Amino acid sequence: MKIISPKFHAVLDYILVMLLLISPDLFGLSSTASTLAYTLGIIHFLFTVCTKFSGGIFKIINLQIHGLIELVVSITLVVLAFTVFKGNIVDEMFYACFGILLLIVFTLTDYKRSLPVIL
Repeated sequence: MKIISPKFHAVLDYILVMLLLISPDLFGLSSTASTLAYTLGIIHFLFTVCTKFSGGIFKIINLQIHGLIELVVSITLVVLAFTVFKGNIVDEMFYACFGILLLIVFTLTDYKRSLPVIL
């Protein structure tokens, strides 16, 4: 069941960007995990402002492509949590939880709903 509209997804994207940018201080992530969080936050922000939905400014990236990229990133983060960050419980849990959260958002978002045409 696709219960997240593209408009609400845009709001969630900006919340996730803020979470990524404050997470190193909030959770005490390691240097490597912090660098990844800051990098992902900046990339996700740029990615969101370039997506064709209500939260996008430049509207270059198709919403379905946005969704597929989020799917790949979510799976990658879960894999990184249990490989690269294995042994550091804070980093491991942060990236596992963030990846799963992103996967849930992907699963519940209606990526086929389009923007209304305004003439």
